[in-house]
Amino acid sequence: MAERTSLEETRIWVEEYFKGRLELGLSAAMVNLVLEPRNPFALEARRKPRAGFVVTAILIAAALTWFACFNLAP
Repeated sequence: MAERTSLEETRIWVEEYFKGRLELGLSAAMVNLVLEPRNPFALEARRKPRAGFVVTAILIAAALTWFACFNLAP
């Protein structure tokens, strides 16, 4: 018969498992959305931002500036 584990032991095991798997999770998904894929041959190299993200960020910043200029100015 299999040994039963408590809820606390299972939670600790799952937390340790996910700490070892840094490629999983919401924060990793957000980083992968913003940055280019990692180069497997240069693991220590910095990742460049995706062009689509940069263009979108610039357009959103321009729209917010436009809104603030015309709606918040006296």
